[in-house]
Amino acid sequence: MKVSVIIPVYNAERFIQAALESVFRQRDTAPELELEVIVVDNGSTDSSLALIEQRFGAAVVVAHEPRQGASFARNKGIGLATAPFLAFLDADDLWFPGKLQMQCAILREKLEVAMVFCLGDQFSDPPGAFPAVHLPQAYHCTGALLARREVFDRAGLFPEFRCGEFIAWFGWTQTLELAAHTVAKTFFSRRIHAWNTTRDRQLMLEYPQAMRWLLERRRLHAAGNHCAP
Repeated sequence: MKVSVIIPVYNAERFIQAALESVFRQRDTAPELELEVIVVDNGSTDSSLALIEQRFGAAVVVAHEPRQGASFARNKGIGLATAPFLAFLDADDLWFPGKLQMQCAILREKLEVAMVFCLGDQFSDPPGAFPAVHLPQAYHCTGALLARREVFDRAGLFPEFRCGEFIAWFGWTQTLELAAHTVAKTFFSRRIHAWNTTRDRQLMLEYPQAMRWLLERRRLHAAGNHCAP
C-alpha cells in the first residue's frame, strides 16, 4: 500500500526531525507500507531544509511554495502526490505508530468510506508552559486525516485561506455526502507552543472568509448549481 504524506514547513528546524521520524515509524507496524513523503517549504529562512537533507536525504521529496500559508503548501503537495491515499502532518506535530496501518485497512475494507480520522491529544512545548488537552478526543483536522485521492477530485483542493480552510473544506465534503470515519484510537498529537498559527490574530481574521466560502458553496449546491473542484 502506498501513501503520500504532505508536510508544510516554515522555519520548523526545532520540530521537523521529530515529525518526519514519526512518519517513518509508521513502517514499524506496517513494513509493507510505501511512503511518498513530500515536504513543501513555505519560504523558510532557518536551517529546516538543510536538516531535512542531512537527516533524510532522498527519502523526502522537497518542493517550494512562496510564503502564502499552509493550505497553499498542502495543495502544492497534493499536485505532486502519486499515491491513492493522501495524509497530512504539520511540521510541529507527531503521529504514533499504527496510524496509517489502521486507516489504510479501513479504507481498503470499507469502500464506502472516503476519509478516516483518528483521536488525538495535545502536549505543551516546553512542558507546562501552555494549556494542553491531554485526554484523547476526536480530531477533524489535517494531521488526523487519511483520505482517498478521489475525495479531492470530487471536493476540490483546500480553499486557500490561512485560517479555517480545513473546517470549510471538510464541511463541503460533508455537504457532498463523502463518508468520514473516525478510528477510536489515539494516533495524533498536537504540539502547543509559542508559534502556533492560531496565536496569530492577523491570520484568524481570514476565518470568516473561509466560512463564507463554505456557505456560498452550500447555497449553490442547494440551488442545483455545480461547484467546480
